[in-house]
Amino acid sequence: MDSMKNYFRLLAEDKQNDPTSGVLLALLSFAAWGYGYGVRTFRWLYENKVLARKRLPYPVISVGNLTWGGTGKTPFVEYLARKIGMHRRVPLVLTRGYSHDEAVELQNHLPTAVIGVGKDRAKVAQRVKAEKRHVDIAILDDGLQHQALHRDVDIVVVNSLNPFGNGKLIPRGILREPLTVMKRAAIIVLTHVNLVSPEELKKLKEKIAVLAPQAQMVETMMEVLFLYRAKTKVRTSIEKMTGRRVATFAAVGTPRSFQLVLQRFQLKTVRNFEFLDHHEYTKEELLKIKEVAQSAGAEEIITTEKDFYRSRELITETLNPLVLAARLRVVSGEEILTDRLFRLLGVRN
Repeated sequence: MDSMKNYFRLLAEDKQNDPTSGVLLALLSFAAWGYGYGVRTFRWLYENKVLARKRLPYPVISVGNLTWGGTGKTPFVEYLARKIGMHRRVPLVLTRGYSHDEAVELQNHLPTAVIGVGKDRAKVAQRVKAEKRHVDIAILDDGLQHQALHRDVDIVVVNSLNPFGNGKLIPRGILREPLTVMKRAAIIVLTHVNLVSPEELKKLKEKIAVLAPQAQMVETMMEVLFLYRAKTKVRTSIEKMTGRRVATFAAVGTPRSFQLVLQRFQLKTVRNFEFLDHHEYTKEELLKIKEVAQSAGAEEIITTEKDFYRSRELITETLNPLVLAARLRVVSGEEILTDRLFRLLGVRN
């Protein structure tokens, strides 16, 4: 199943060229037209109040992305929630949640936040209220496509490494929404800005300025904190791994970003296993990773924290790898976020 999904992902990114790809691309283009018609119609119904958006009794910040695959959206949600907590306010993070472990990861990273998991975010918020849990503000994770809930601020996260793919809607491209939707965003957050050249970043910002002339831009990067052993949680600095031969595995939206981070610390990746985002590992796959890593002379196996939390017990029991802990850091535009949060929370600057 993963191999088929990966094949269509490569088609959507114009990276697949075989005898059948021409016919499939034509079919995908037709499907993308139908998808785009549905997306535009659905959004029009809400924006013209044919369908009513539900309101929560506190401000709502929507954090979303335009593309299929990882943009660094969840790390940004965590950053916002921590920032809110620093001002002694309680955020409710409303997430669809692809697995129980994803919610556990959020709660471990955000002990003072309330985590609400479910497809219908308004119902989740009602459940939190029924539990008499205090909330000051909600963060709507993956909120760009969730039109049913009113939001006070729309934030769109863009991956600097692969901002818009080939510019086409899924399944012909990786766009979940037409690029014109960006004009509705109040803030555009660029992630992984340290992994692209200054020239690439400048061109991207110029393009966004045309697509969303009213939006303010914030630049961010993922900052490595440390590595820790899966079983014991004992930490070690990544600098101590410089020059070591390692094998890696990841099922994240942009596995390239994981590899680029390791390269910056001069780790030697002798084997790299990539899976589709949200992949559920099997024991057989993990044993194969272990076998190949050993034959390649890898001294350690490293994975991301997102992958670890998805299959904690199985990964710990089978591989006991080192887990990379990282956190999003704002490198430009933090005052934009602070000002917006202060206004929503009623905090005096």
